[in-house]
Amino acid sequence: MFRKLLIANRGEIAVRIIKACRQLNIKTVAVCSTADRQAWYTELADEVVCIGPAAATASYLNAEAILMAALNTHADAIHPGYGFLAENADFAAMCAECGITWIGPQADQIRLMGDKSQAKDFARQQGVPVLTGQSIQGLAWPQIKQVALKIGFPLVLKASHGGGGKGIRVLQDAQQLHQQLRIARQEAAASFLNDAMYLEQFLPAARHIEVQVLGTGTQVHILGDRDCSLQLHKQKVLEESPASILTANQRLDLNRWSQQLLAQTGYQSLGTIEYLFADGQFYFMEMNTRLQVEHGVTELTTGVDIVIAQIKQAAGEQLTFPATLTPRCHAIEARLTAIQPIEATTIQQFNWPKAVRVDTGYRTGDQFVTMYDGLIAKIMVTGADRAAAVQALQRALAAITWVGPATNLAFLRATAHRSAYIQDQYSIHSLARWEAEEDGPLSN
Repeated sequence: MFRKLLIANRGEIAVRIIKACRQLNIKTVAVCSTADRQAWYTELADEVVCIGPAAATASYLNAEAILMAALNTHADAIHPGYGFLAENADFAAMCAECGITWIGPQADQIRLMGDKSQAKDFARQQGVPVLTGQSIQGLAWPQIKQVALKIGFPLVLKASHGGGGKGIRVLQDAQQLHQQLRIARQEAAASFLNDAMYLEQFLPAARHIEVQVLGTGTQVHILGDRDCSLQLHKQKVLEESPASILTANQRLDLNRWSQQLLAQTGYQSLGTIEYLFADGQFYFMEMNTRLQVEHGVTELTTGVDIVIAQIKQAAGEQLTFPATLTPRCHAIEARLTAIQPIEATTIQQFNWPKAVRVDTGYRTGDQFVTMYDGLIAKIMVTGADRAAAVQALQRALAAITWVGPATNLAFLRATAHRSAYIQDQYSIHSLARWEAEEDGPLSN
């Protein structure tokens, strides 16, 4: 097992990884920007290294500074969490060159799935169903327009190396595509250091279903599925496990496609394979080669500590799971986020019921750091079935007390009581309609 692990991230995921390391008796090194000097996770870690100014490009995306921190503190492993450098193949390779274990897939596996256009081509080659789409990297506008017309409007413009919903546009015609292309490329370059884009068929009604996998190099374990359809501005808001709309046969198909996708790759570490599901058919969308934000709901339904399992796999320890993991409950996660623009930055009060799992990087009295993402906490509940879990979510959201920056808490509460949500009748486009009906995002 590792002696000391550096966490190349911040906030709630840094807290989550520190807690896992404590259970494994691993010392932790936290890195922070100047903006995060007083952050809670820096207090929890055994050591802290400031790696740069507030701008993410000068700190959390600064691979050289992070590697130097690992070498200077004699860390023998780096956990990237999610976001920032978590799916950066070059950084993974740099870690290997420095003799530091990268807690994630090998660099070539990250490269394979990191380019979303290339990943779709690979999926097609493995016989996995994929929506019609094409990369437009290196094409001039007349060629791009021709590709778009061939796919047909409306269509989706996506960053080839994207994630977290950034760089995505749903476009109705060629004029919109021409207007939005430059903006989307700029956003992709700023977020992922790569402005490659591709176009894809748009589905008017679909669910977003994902599969949690853990590879050992010789075997791919399926740890469950999640429904992440409720998204706003391409950001996930409510997630649950298992995906309750699937029949037993559909779940078998989903797991078969996922095994088929990775069968010849020797995949190692955690990964999440994401699909669109419409009219009884799955379409491979992308694979995230990292720990997923919403991993907690799978932990609750399976009883498997996914972060500990990921660390153990990277350390070369043997992992055993049942051939089929049967969910022991239904779990739902709601993301509590700050609403832009953020005016107040002090968290004056933040409390929740003891029976509710809350993953957060903040405490009462902390300053909310405004220059990164708006995630404050992930509120997770369970129930014997989906109906019971929804009721638990309603109670948990009602019981949360929050005084600080404006959040989406009121909107979450309203959503949890919507009849369409309660009845499990929605698509990936529903939350945007619900927000419009509420006349904009409700804040606390």
